[in-house]
Amino acid sequence: MIYPGLLLQERYQVIKPMRRGGFGDTWEVDDGGTRKVLKVLYKNFPQVVELFKREAEVLSKLRHPGIPKVESDGYFIFKVEGTNELVHCLVMEKVEGSNLYEWLQLNQPISQEQAIAWLRQLVAILAQVHAQNYFHRDIKPSNIMLRPDGQLVLIDFGAVRQITETHIIKLEVEAVTKIYSQGYTAPEQFRGQAIPQSDFFALGRSFVYLLTGKQPTAFEEKPHTFELDPQSWRKSAPQLSKDLTDLIDELMEPSLEKRPQNADEILYRLAILSIESSIHPSLEDLPKPLKFGAKQLLKHELQRTLKQIRTPKIALYGRAGTGKSSLINAILGERRAEVSVARRGTLQHNSNLYYRDGWKINFVDSRGVNDTESKIAFQQAIDYIVNEQVDILLFVIPVDERNVEGDIEFLQALKLVHRQKHKTKLPVILVLNKIDRIEPGCWYPPYNLSLDSTIDFRKPKTLKEAKEANIRECIQARLNEYSGLIDTYVPICAKWNEWEDTRYNIDELALNIYNYLPDEAARCGFGGAAADTSLKKAIASKFTSAAAWLAFFAVLVPIFDLERVLLIQKRLVNMIAQIAGTNQEKSQLAEKFLQKLETKPTIGRSSALSTTLAIGEAAIHYFIDQEQTKQVKKTFSQEKERLEPEFQAAFQAGNKEIYKRLKEIDVELHKRYGVKRIYDDQQEFTTF
Repeated sequence: MIYPGLLLQERYQVIKPMRRGGFGDTWEVDDGGTRKVLKVLYKNFPQVVELFKREAEVLSKLRHPGIPKVESDGYFIFKVEGTNELVHCLVMEKVEGSNLYEWLQLNQPISQEQAIAWLRQLVAILAQVHAQNYFHRDIKPSNIMLRPDGQLVLIDFGAVRQITETHIIKLEVEAVTKIYSQGYTAPEQFRGQAIPQSDFFALGRSFVYLLTGKQPTAFEEKPHTFELDPQSWRKSAPQLSKDLTDLIDELMEPSLEKRPQNADEILYRLAILSIESSIHPSLEDLPKPLKFGAKQLLKHELQRTLKQIRTPKIALYGRAGTGKSSLINAILGERRAEVSVARRGTLQHNSNLYYRDGWKINFVDSRGVNDTESKIAFQQAIDYIVNEQVDILLFVIPVDERNVEGDIEFLQALKLVHRQKHKTKLPVILVLNKIDRIEPGCWYPPYNLSLDSTIDFRKPKTLKEAKEANIRECIQARLNEYSGLIDTYVPICAKWNEWEDTRYNIDELALNIYNYLPDEAARCGFGGAAADTSLKKAIASKFTSAAAWLAFFAVLVPIFDLERVLLIQKRLVNMIAQIAGTNQEKSQLAEKFLQKLETKPTIGRSSALSTTLAIGEAAIHYFIDQEQTKQVKKTFSQEKERLEPEFQAAFQAGNKEIYKRLKEIDVELHKRYGVKRIYDDQQEFTTF
């Protein structure tokens, strides 16, 4: 029937069997040099065929690194030669690695840090699945693969279900196919009434196994309730904080009302928990005499901000068709907003929450002034934005278009009403979109678009120079028109779809948004959600500066404590890796990175500070810029050589001079990235 060497669809060469099941087999196939997986269904039971077809349909629609890829023609029916027998086939991406059940047979139960990282990955996958109105129904360790690069992949979508009105009706009569895995299935799913939150129950049970090394059925369960006794499983996972175990217990709540209502709610809690977990040990591990000063300087500033993170409100204003939805997707780094091609997208005012890795941004989208001639609609747009009390306005226009009279009238009125109601100025960023369509039609980024450039573009020698000259001319024209009404401008291209990615200058826009947000709580919320390199570097630099302050406190003690300084440096590396969003195993990440740098033991107080700052800079280049080890080592050496003499001289002059130099570094970071400074200008330490 299926055998090695068989050619299917004149494309897939069968290589070897992988595993056999009750209803069919799995084979490895070759598709033009790429190894893939072929799932073959032999038993034509209607319910089994339905699940098989559903898996093919769902996987062909979903696009996520944590979901196996299936092409639109990946499902086909093969007729066995010489018979009328039909065999259902599905070809999908081959996911290398092992499933988490197999992985745990060879490893110890996971740490809190690993649990948070894996939970964030899996919940992000579920957010994508649920956003498409599907839910998995069969989450368990054996259905979660771990790639060699650390990426988790959710597999076996045969049990997936779509949320439809028909499905809701079927729930009332239990006329659905029941999927059951002992120890992992939610009580409502056991009754044939699964919903998206049923996936959270199974996810919580899966992490009980990963954190304890024991199946959920090994722990005491309250009779007839499906509730694991919290104390019974927590005793087997002493490495966990109460906050994390509380979250896992909430995921496993038998009562739907007590479970988190959506994936984004879980991601947000995990994001806060992750950062707090990274910062807290760095403070608590300091010697008692230094804790007060360190907490005064760092914990009060950063921990307070994390506790008070709020969702930034960003108003998007522009005529329909200016690319506002594409801009949202470009900022988030994920295709979350629907982009209209054959019709205009924004026809009504709306406010939407978007999530990325648990962080939230509220984009307030409004109809453009010229989308209607009605003065009533004009005033409604102003009232809507003002009443939403937004933090910043992105005024989006194509770089080569103008509607100056209506735009200027609108901006003047909006800024006036906003100031009258909220007693504060509304920051406005002019977003000059669609620079890619400026003639000539070539697209060879990066471009020199600075209006201060000394290059003479009047006689361009190449197509690229001609395009640069024309874009700069458009930028200057728009700035002349909007003079006095905007705080800054950013020329961009936000085009990004399944076939084409011409995003350009989005990181510069994100950094400007970050800098113009009115408070640190909003900046922190935006910093976690925006997917751009410059912003990550700004936040990582802030942590580097904070780590240098901690190292300074550590070297103040009469007996120099090398281990304390090394601990601070390791914590810094882990935090920067976390900001970068790396999937690398974090248990030995800092040690391996420091080994790559070939750092030598810190000798002397000045070396402690220069090495800490150099490590932070190198970590930014490695984890965020993703530079090669050779270049990162060079960065580390150059930074240390630059800073060492400065700190040697400062230590010889006394502690006040060190304090002054660290403040100067803080000012440098503030000027470079616009991030808030660590220290308080009015605060002096009498101990100096």
